[in-house]
Amino acid sequence: MYNKAFFGLYENLFLVLKEEFGEEKALELFTKIMRFGLKKAYDATGFQKGSPKDFAKVVGARDKSVGLKVSFPEIQKEKIVYRFLTDPFPGLKGKVDFAKLDATYMQFKAEYLLGSDWKYETTRHFWNGSKFTEHVISKKN
Repeated sequence: MYNKAFFGLYENLFLVLKEEFGEEKALELFTKIMRFGLKKAYDATGFQKGSPKDFAKVVGARDKSVGLKVSFPEIQKEKIVYRFLTDPFPGLKGKVDFAKLDATYMQFKAEYLLGSDWKYETTRHFWNGSKFTEHVISKKN
């Protein structure tokens, strides 16, 4: 079940940072906060860096632990399709561009768990009317 209190705290934190420091600084600080929390959670799992299967296992378990429904309809050696079936930050829609918000955690997930030779692209998003948000993570050419 979606953990509204957990994600609501992050939404409120972002909004306060934005009000106090402006959007650019809020996004910078939010990125640091996300990286700190995610690193701690992922390090506790003993993942193998660069493994798409470990990426799905570790990210899926962490997302489930905070009440998000996600799926990985495609996991290949050089490509992962990662879908959010729950919008983690619905309260921020219209208050920040989704691409900027998603970058606060998606770039870290790809680089930290897979390596600097991986990137992500958002191909669908709840905020654009899609039924899910989809990130395609792939090796850089």
